[in-house]
Amino acid sequence: MNLFEMFVAAVSSLMANKLRSVLTMLGILIGVASIISIVAVGNGGKRAIIGAISNQQLQNTIQVLPKELVEPGLPQPGQVLAIGQADFDIVQQFSGVQSVDYTLFGQTNVIAGTHTFNASVEAGPSYLNDIARFQVTSGHMFNQADVVAHRPVVLLSQSLANKLFVSGNPVGSVVRMAGLPFQVIGITQPDQANLFSLFYGSDYVYMPATSCKDLFPNWSISEMDVQVAPRTDKAQLSRRIITALNVNAHNANAFEDTAGFLAGIEHTIGQVTSILTLVIGSIAGIALLVGGVGVMNIMLVSVTERTQEIGIRMSLGATRTAILVQFLIESMMITVIGGVVGILLGVGVGIAVSLVTHFPTFVSWPVVVFSFLFSAVIGIVCGLYPANKAARLNPIDALRFE
Repeated sequence: MNLFEMFVAAVSSLMANKLRSVLTMLGILIGVASIISIVAVGNGGKRAIIGAISNQQLQNTIQVLPKELVEPGLPQPGQVLAIGQADFDIVQQFSGVQSVDYTLFGQTNVIAGTHTFNASVEAGPSYLNDIARFQVTSGHMFNQADVVAHRPVVLLSQSLANKLFVSGNPVGSVVRMAGLPFQVIGITQPDQANLFSLFYGSDYVYMPATSCKDLFPNWSISEMDVQVAPRTDKAQLSRRIITALNVNAHNANAFEDTAGFLAGIEHTIGQVTSILTLVIGSIAGIALLVGGVGVMNIMLVSVTERTQEIGIRMSLGATRTAILVQFLIESMMITVIGGVVGILLGVGVGIAVSLVTHFPTFVSWPVVVFSFLFSAVIGIVCGLYPANKAARLNPIDALRFE
């Protein structure tokens, strides 16, 4: 019996027990599909988060922060919680610096008529919409003239506007903060690149930094925004600025730019998501191993059921090798077909998750190849014992088997 005849015999055997063959394939199918879909979702989430973090960095702006604010509790001398005028004077002396601004953060009550709500305040330069990553959906952004003139104007996030103004367009209305009136000139929505809006809430007031400093003179400056001149190496300039500020702060590691801070977050999140994907994918791999045990069990049952058939074939001249190879082919067909269908299902699940939830997924083709090869190996390993048992049957005992 040649290899083709063995293959045909194996197919005939599987077709004779269609339901059992399909149910046996399910374990392999589910295991392979689970591994591929889980890794696809994990990789997609990792790429999305890292991409969103990278998008927080502005192309032409260096954002300088006191390191104590992003890494609290550092046991180093010279740590600072605010940026002082001396720090601004140092930065303004560097060539390549186009302008130096600042951003303020805080909380306050916002009043409109009879409605009062607590909101986060973010105040900065005329390009605050780029820093804070929001879009103006109604009205307009304040400009440099508003900043220079200390004008009492604000933009409200859509969430806060809906709470303060139940009906009508809030643009042109007046809200009060700390007892003073401010005109609403615009309504905002978080930009899609604003990763941090997911963690810090949605009720925001945006205003010129100068107006905010007038209103809350005790608020400390916690971010310096350095506009870089065209054709200037931003990364190199940032390193020089941070070094100069740290030397000025009693030789302490006191300041950091957002590029370094975000790079640290990106590295940490990348490690965490990779570990989680590996752990969950390994759990799914257990289902694949369980499926392999199911294949071995069914093949052992098949050997028992076909003992007389094996005896007849051996008495007609079939070699032990031919019997061994036929049963191996049967087990491999079960696992390989289950693996192929599992691959298609896993890729399909990844695509479906992306379409339904708009959550990005990324199918890892090395994982697909590994899953397929792993299912084939399981077919060989789990089919070897039943096939060997069939091949070692004594033809006379097999013929007598009832």
